[in-house]
Amino acid sequence: MRLCLKFLSFLSHSQGVTREVNRSHVSVRATDARLFLRDEELDRGAFLILAAERRLGAAIATAARALDLGRSEVDILLGIHATPGVTVTDLRERLGMTVPTFARLLGQLDRRGFVRKTPSGRDGRRRNLYVSQEALTVIDPVISALREVLRPVYRESGGDVVSGAVDLLSAVAEPDNG
Repeated sequence: MRLCLKFLSFLSHSQGVTREVNRSHVSVRATDARLFLRDEELDRGAFLILAAERRLGAAIATAARALDLGRSEVDILLGIHATPGVTVTDLRERLGMTVPTFARLLGQLDRRGFVRKTPSGRDGRRRNLYVSQEALTVIDPVISALREVLRPVYRESGGDVVSGAVDLLSAVAEPDNG
């Protein structure tokens, strides 16, 4: 938890505030808002994002094993759940999977009844993806595991820091922003 708290602390630099965070308190002190663009701060932020990804990834992997699903299968289901109606191509590109791997995994999920495909209104060749009710039941423990990691960090960090973190991570996650 300390690592994620430090990560959220780092993100507050963009608001001109540093939050010293530990398990028992959050203190706020002013800082020069220009300092967050230094290479050292950018490096620190990148490494903390990667560390947070590893922690969340471990929670996903643990839950996936309990469900007899692979990590990539869970990533697909979570991607569909997060953006219902996403097209096959858009999701595959977002997840960075090759066409054969993605097609194989999506086919497995489809055969298990976890995915619904509907024709896209704008192009009949394209398919929009939705998770089935059964898939929601299956991925609920994965989503709960992620929430268990994030909830205490969000609570201790506060709304402004969380909002800034979500904004920053949304921008980093967009493929057009880099």
